[in-house]
Amino acid sequence: MDRNSNNIDQSLIEAYQNTIYATSIPPLEIKIGQANEALTVFLFDNNAFNWAFVSASNPFSIEITEEENNKRHQALVESVQQSGWRQIEGIGKSKDGKWSERSLLILDISKKEAIKLAQSFEQNAIVFGYFNQNPELVLCK
Repeated sequence: MDRNSNNIDQSLIEAYQNTIYATSIPPLEIKIGQANEALTVFLFDNNAFNWAFVSASNPFSIEITEEENNKRHQALVESVQQSGWRQIEGIGKSKDGKWSERSLLILDISKKEAIKLAQSFEQNAIVFGYFNQNPELVLCK
């Protein structure tokens, strides 16, 4: 995990670490700190060397309406498209299925760019990874 976590409640950090970051096409389930052969194959097949999982929902992990989250997600999609990064629709979801957030798996975005993007959408953290390395939680505050 990167960055100083003093500004973010430890229970939130634990929730982020225990979240499943998933895409349906291709079917991927990404977990913090765990190797993922399907992700490695996907990245290889798409000539991608790094990636980030970013959400625009629930700024600073404060729940807002579904309508507002949908608007924020669309703004994230547009921002990623304008920057020229490849993206795949995803979802961050709790293991117990009690909550989820729309997200994007963004290919070939640097860690610095991903943090800046997440900060622009008032996010506490992202998931980031390099080809053939375990995903990491990166705090953005």
